[in-house]
Amino acid sequence: MKSNWKLAVVAALAFGAAALTIPAAADSNEGAAPAKPTFTKDIVPILQKSCQDCHRPGTMAPMSLLTYEEVRPWARSIKEKVVTRYMPPWHIDRTVGEYDPDPSLSDAQIATIAKWVDSGAPKGDPKDAPAPRVFPAANSWVFGEDPDLVVTSSGFNVPALAADQYPKIDVPTGLTEDRYIKWIQVIPEDPKVLHHVLIYALQSEPATGVVLGETRRAPGTGGRPNNSSLLTEYARGNDGDIFTNGTAKMLKAGGKLRFSFHYHPNGEKAVNERCKIGFKFFPKGYTPKYLISTKGISSPTTLAIPPGEANARSDAYFRLEEPARLVSFQPHMHYRGKRMTLEAILPSGEVQLLTDVARFVWTWQITYPYKNPPTLPKGTVLHMTAYHDNSAGNKENPDPTAFIGWGDRTVDEMNIGWLDFYYITDQEYADLQKRKSGHSKETASASGNTR
Repeated sequence: MKSNWKLAVVAALAFGAAALTIPAAADSNEGAAPAKPTFTKDIVPILQKSCQDCHRPGTMAPMSLLTYEEVRPWARSIKEKVVTRYMPPWHIDRTVGEYDPDPSLSDAQIATIAKWVDSGAPKGDPKDAPAPRVFPAANSWVFGEDPDLVVTSSGFNVPALAADQYPKIDVPTGLTEDRYIKWIQVIPEDPKVLHHVLIYALQSEPATGVVLGETRRAPGTGGRPNNSSLLTEYARGNDGDIFTNGTAKMLKAGGKLRFSFHYHPNGEKAVNERCKIGFKFFPKGYTPKYLISTKGISSPTTLAIPPGEANARSDAYFRLEEPARLVSFQPHMHYRGKRMTLEAILPSGEVQLLTDVARFVWTWQITYPYKNPPTLPKGTVLHMTAYHDNSAGNKENPDPTAFIGWGDRTVDEMNIGWLDFYYITDQEYADLQKRKSGHSKETASASGNTR
């Protein structure tokens, strides 16, 4: 499966100071908050799992959360953000589907943080603390090995004050033979000015039967170039992909990479920004069982958001031509984006809700990798529904009096559900269904439910 490595940080994050209260009761299957939580015993493990990837020196987060001395001044603000589930950024309805990795906090963890703050944020015994985490250096390759190929874009001058910029820069890969990709990572020189970048492979079409990529218009591209496939997107919330379990993407010989940028001037200083992408390949001679395809499920021509509308809906559909497994889902909208759902309409007419990004935040473009990739039959229609808030009640809305349609600018809108998937054979689908049915019967028997 494909998995995004970590969540990148948002530049404008700011904790408030309000104190909130929540019930002490936690999820029934995970226990309750400890009676007297301390930083060293109870809070540090939570921070290590879900906060410190971003909140440490050398990142864009506004404060480090590694030590008690660093955390204590922010205690009440941390409580506010975790109680409201603003942090860590994980904007889905947690009752719909399972994802891996999943940095979100359980109810018990939130209750633990709240109780710790309410009791005066005690430090506790240093001996109770786990060993400090060891992090890779800033702007380093994070998958534990160096890439086999690094391609760097030419510099682009981003002014301090200007409208958003959308350059497209093509760079030859220099590859002399086709290679299968094990992982991809994008590293910008200045992430403060880079809203996102889409990396396309401009290359000849693959062998018959292999689906390489996106076929609809993508944000900031003005349309997909011919003979191209979308390799990855860098954005806050998604900066690297690793492929496992017999899956991969392909980079063909003699091709080019298209860096399709969306730059957002930072208002501080002009920047000559470059971006590099690293590829680690599977060993020569290795052939993956599945090639992952990326599809943007969107409806540019029907996206129409009236002035003042708080819940404008738009829909788009994509039909699976063969049985398939879904790998991940990523919503893409702008200032007015509110919610996005993905559901499967099966050939039988049954509708399954797969993902509900119920609290979309435009500053984070988070990829949600499925823990158990949904397996769907041929003819299934994937239905993306987007909701936009163009009312004055949306604090991010630059102009609630404007009629909004599709456009590249952040003040315009989009409704793209990026989907990674791969096709499987009819026999593989049947085998997976049998395995699923057998597992369900075992579970029912173990619970005493044999009907």
